[in-house]
Amino acid sequence: MRFVIDKTTFQDVLQAAINAVPNKSTIQILNNFALRLEGNFLEVSATDLNLGIRAQVEVQGERDGSVVINARKLLEIVKSLVDPSITNVTMDVQDFLATIQWSERGKASITGFDASDFPPFPEVSEGEALNFAASELAFLAEKTAFACSTDTIRLNLNGVYLEAKDGVISMIATDGHRLGRAVIEQEGANLTNGAIIPKKALQLILHMVKPDATVEVRTSATHILFSTGTTQVISKLFEGPYPNYRAVIPQNFERTVQLNTTEFQNKMRSVLAMANARTHKVRLQIDGNTMELSASDPDVGGDSREAIAVTHNGEGNFSIGFDGRYLTEIFSMCKSEETIMKMNNPIGACIIEPVGENLGFSFLLMPTHLNDD
Repeated sequence: MRFVIDKTTFQDVLQAAINAVPNKSTIQILNNFALRLEGNFLEVSATDLNLGIRAQVEVQGERDGSVVINARKLLEIVKSLVDPSITNVTMDVQDFLATIQWSERGKASITGFDASDFPPFPEVSEGEALNFAASELAFLAEKTAFACSTDTIRLNLNGVYLEAKDGVISMIATDGHRLGRAVIEQEGANLTNGAIIPKKALQLILHMVKPDATVEVRTSATHILFSTGTTQVISKLFEGPYPNYRAVIPQNFERTVQLNTTEFQNKMRSVLAMANARTHKVRLQIDGNTMELSASDPDVGGDSREAIAVTHNGEGNFSIGFDGRYLTEIFSMCKSEETIMKMNNPIGACIIEPVGENLGFSFLLMPTHLNDD
């Protein structure tokens, strides 16, 4: 195998593929890239057996072939070529010895392995498919992936749930304390079964894709494939079923509070500075059209308070507590001027939504108990 490639292009494709190389693996072959050259196209692949990346770039091909080569060492060599006079890199592989040359006297060599030993990627070509503009996929992920769990027992909560029915595509994530849900409409969109996608796979494709690109998402019973241009990310799906999220979302509310999004965020930051370092609890006390925010930390022996004018619909005064970090994070994703909080009681789920038309997302946040203040 022999080819000439632009140095920056080579570094970019290796940098993208390295995300699928495990940090430490007892399976030696997984610490490598698989390079395959056919004509003027080089394919670079990497996998940790749960997630894989396959990227294709155009090169000046001189001799077809393939090799498996240490991933981090190859990337390190290419990244080290910082001299601006180095524009192209030649890679020549003979008898599994890869020679990387960047100038008349500058070169390095790495011993590779037979590419036939590299794990094959699962086939997802026959699965059901959806197509997204990169901006649509980014929107769905932004409003949901933050709520993914890190629980090592309930792995089905560690991913985002994708479903499509009757032209409506939904993405949902929850860790049992908070939930994000976002929807877009797309004519004809339908998936027979939902898919629980690992957060990392979603983040990777969004990091690699160009803002104006289209992403094809194809699912099988066990895997999901993201394809865009010459790049593919393939991942195992988490096993289901996904919890019945609709059952925990209240449909009727006894109380609503509408407030200015930015003003609330600013006041929350002030109050949160004095919240308990373990619970991060903030109390919201609603009295008429005034909301008082307060937090205290018995370990330090202090508290903080703020107040904000709101539009309150509900009977009497009301107190509810939240993890202030979660509340601040959710409000930061409500880009509208006003945000509304819908509640029933101090221990029931609170729905938080931006105020506006056709925004397509909402959040659920469970309160914390106030009786341990």
